[in-house]
Amino acid sequence: MQIIDHSSDAFQMTIENPAMRAYLQRYPFLIGPDKAMNELGRKAIFDGLASRNRVPTPTAVRRLQPQETRLTAEQMDRLIRLMDESQVPQAVRAEMIDDYAWEANLVPLETKSALVLGCADGTELMFLRAVLPEAKITALDYQDEIPPARKRAVDVRFLQGDMNALIAGFGQEFDLVSSNHTLEHLYTPNEVLTTLAGLLQPHGALISTLPMDAMEGSPFLNKVKEAAKRKTIHPLDVVYLDAGHPWKTNPVDLDLTLQEAGFERPQLYQRQQHLSRYANFGETRFKAQFAFGRVLHALFFGLPRTVAKAVLTGTPQRLFGRGLLAAERRVWFGSNMLKNLYTQEACVLARKNSSAT
Repeated sequence: MQIIDHSSDAFQMTIENPAMRAYLQRYPFLIGPDKAMNELGRKAIFDGLASRNRVPTPTAVRRLQPQETRLTAEQMDRLIRLMDESQVPQAVRAEMIDDYAWEANLVPLETKSALVLGCADGTELMFLRAVLPEAKITALDYQDEIPPARKRAVDVRFLQGDMNALIAGFGQEFDLVSSNHTLEHLYTPNEVLTTLAGLLQPHGALISTLPMDAMEGSPFLNKVKEAAKRKTIHPLDVVYLDAGHPWKTNPVDLDLTLQEAGFERPQLYQRQQHLSRYANFGETRFKAQFAFGRVLHALFFGLPRTVAKAVLTGTPQRLFGRGLLAAERRVWFGSNMLKNLYTQEACVLARKNSSAT
């Protein structure tokens, strides 16, 4: 099954200051310990938040059936051995497979050299190694969180540091660039993707899974639109903007951005029975539960927020906002959790444009 998306509203938070970028990644709702940075962060968000001004373009997204998201028996055998060598607890293996196998199933099997962006604890690397047993794998991240046993099992070259600085040091040496929920954190997606295209061998590919924060009907997209238009938002509503995801894309924007960066028109995929990273069911139930969650959010958090805006100012309002956010993080219909649950996820596979070699 395919869906056709015509979305035109995508958004970008362009923030030049590296210290502010790091702060917003850690404190995306601006309730961090540095009051000065919190205040400067609000200004940075509104100065940098803008529409990507896309022309509505029909973009197809293929929805995969469950059987199309599974690894082969041979790949699963390798994965289990890697998990055993990495000392992965049995209790978490099913969740890992649910989260990562479908992307690994789309990896071009002719890959000989792969670059992984934002590898975190190395879970993605186990799946990549399971489908690419002979490939050379290089992985990047700000912190080295890969357990030693996993690093040995996967046989990966790990480089720690700022991604932008690290990729600037590579040549045209990879067949594949892979990432899982990393691209949405880019402050300059056009520039970074252009650089990544330059690292690929002719006919190399990029594969990435990421949330479609600006897809039609995404949670709180109307708040982002309003803030981009008015260049302001009430401090209690900053939570709706999620500054941790500066690139709020959708299938149309993703398609056009990759082509502009030097890739052929990409293939976009979703899972038929798993439209978001965390909602493991199909569209009918997805829409029904999301609608119910929005009602609960409006009653339990939207209404108190509206009252607080009207009657509180200064320190009492800030303290109320912190308490409200703390409460929201504990229930599934709180702002951030609702967004994580019901933002649709897509996996994009894009081949390098042969004319860009």
